Amino acid sequence: MDLNPRQVEAFRAVMITGSMTAAADLLRITQPAVSRLVKDLEADLNFRLFRRDGNRLIPTQEGTILFAEVDRFYIGMDRVAKIAKELRHTRTGSLRVAAISSLALSCMTDAIQEFNAGRPAVRVTLESLNSLSILELVAGRHFDIGFAQAGGEFPGVSVLSLPSPEAVCVLPVDLSIGAKAIIECKDLEGLPFISLGRNQPFRLKVDEMFAAAGVARQEILETSLAASAVAMVASGMGVSIVDPFSAAKFENGGYVTRPFSPRLTFDVQAVTPPHHNSRLGHEFLQIVRNIFKSVTSPSFGAASADAAGEHRSREHLTPKS
Repeated sequence: MDLNPRQVEAFRAVMITGSMTAAADLLRITQPAVSRLVKDLEADLNFRLFRRDGNRLIPTQEGTILFAEVDRFYIGMDRVAKIAKELRHTRTGSLRVAAISSLALSCMTDAIQEFNAGRPAVRVTLESLNSLSILELVAGRHFDIGFAQAGGEFPGVSVLSLPSPEAVCVLPVDLSIGAKAIIECKDLEGLPFISLGRNQPFRLKVDEMFAAAGVARQEILETSLAASAVAMVASGMGVSIVDPFSAAKFENGGYVTRPFSPRLTFDVQAVTPPHHNSRLGHEFLQIVRNIFKSVTSPSFGAASADAAGEHRSREHLTPKS
């Protein structure tokens, strides 16, 4: 049996309002039209939906049972309409993000906080992975967007450029060369140097820069996490060169950041599955791009060197004689 939607709508309106007249007002039609629609529905169903008690309409048992199903349907339709509206304004859904650790532990937190503020119903997943894993998993559509050091084309992904902020030198707060406005390769000669993992493109750029300058460092420590490198610097174990996001995120008064010369950029690309027109992903990318743009100076978020009362008693790092 195919029910007439207009008849069902009239029946629901009568059940909600309790009278034909009020239902007519709700539907913006005449009372006789409502009465006719209900009567036609009863004829199609072959049972009565209402009985009269004076001027009152009393639903029959069959009418009450039918209304429960009809109302459930309309509630579902209202829910569908609400979700559609939220999707149109990107306030619901899910977003899967993958990022290299230096970003996942720093600026991704700020980006997700800003993104979530206007879209509290959107479920966001963030995973920290190496660049190759990000490229492979985004290509397999396991993530909606990734932030990696791609370094060229990769099959199965679209690569989008991001602004390239400058790396910074991080130094223990009581190291004498911290008084310089800009640190150069020669300033770090012979100093204990904390390097990033050998498989990271940024590490290769740092090594090539010191090799070109003919400057030897005392490479005694290595870590895959920029956050760990900064923490080691803060504890007085050495110096390092890291991205400005990690340098700013983990400031604790135990180190200072300084611009570095020659200019060394921290290059990251956003990657998405090809032809993946995710509005949520696009809006999140714009937030991240704005964060990258805001890093206009290598001294971005630098830890203050004025924590004189918090200096720990330790020897200054000095170059080997």
